[in-house]
Amino acid sequence: MNPQGESVAILFSGGTDSTLTAALLEESFNKIHLITYNRFGFHETDNTAVQAQLLKDKFGNDKFIHEILNVDKLFKHVSYENYFSNIRKFGLFNLSTCGLCKLSMHVRTIKYCNDNNIKYVADGANQAMSMFPAQMKGVIDELKRMYEHFGITYFNPVFEMDGPEEKGFIEKSNLQIISDPTVPEIEKPLVYDEAKKTFTPGEKLFSLGLAPNPNVKGSKYDRKRQPRCFQFIIFNIFAIKYFLQKHTYDEYRDMTVDFYKSKISSMVQLLEGDDKKLKKIIGK
Repeated sequence: MNPQGESVAILFSGGTDSTLTAALLEESFNKIHLITYNRFGFHETDNTAVQAQLLKDKFGNDKFIHEILNVDKLFKHVSYENYFSNIRKFGLFNLSTCGLCKLSMHVRTIKYCNDNNIKYVADGANQAMSMFPAQMKGVIDELKRMYEHFGITYFNPVFEMDGPEEKGFIEKSNLQIISDPTVPEIEKPLVYDEAKKTFTPGEKLFSLGLAPNPNVKGSKYDRKRQPRCFQFIIFNIFAIKYFLQKHTYDEYRDMTVDFYKSKISSMVQLLEGDDKKLKKIIGK
């Protein structure tokens, strides 16, 4: 990959991982498009402007473009297309709200990239959050294939970094993910210096002067810089309270990948199909 002089689009939540992604890429790309998504059910999406401005102040105002795009219609389409056949085949995986939401963002990102001649896309996907479909390696691999189909390189600069030492932010969100016994141990993160010191995204962000302390993820400071969504409760009920009570994590992972592989195939057809239909679904 030789991105010098190119632009990159980043799925930007304003949180620790997506902010660090933008900071790590600022030297490699000529222009960075910070794309934040909004839809019905999201709250305080404008919070992301605070973190976008922080990046502009640090690296230069002309380096970044921050846009907020609506994916309400697209999210509904992703959730309900072929609904009854998907219910028969995948059952309650259709309640995987968080993954369907993120898939709608990826589809909209491809459209944005096609419209703006952007060949690179990145996000803050991190292995420590692998219960979420769009941060699961198997699903990410399918997303990469979708992007490649449209001539776009999709990558995840902070994926192999360690999760935060203070993992309570997940419990505070009522997800109970990391403490769940069916979730496998995360492999060791990338090593960043000769002393073999490892960094969490928060620690790295702090070292760059972009966070007030090394452990901001899930804190009040962090929440004031990104949108809020409480529909993940549906995902929590399905994945943690229902499926993983009866199945192993490996079964959950494999079925999740199968479900999203099917969904992604439908989204490729949508993007390649009738332009009027696409515009109607994507909206303004």
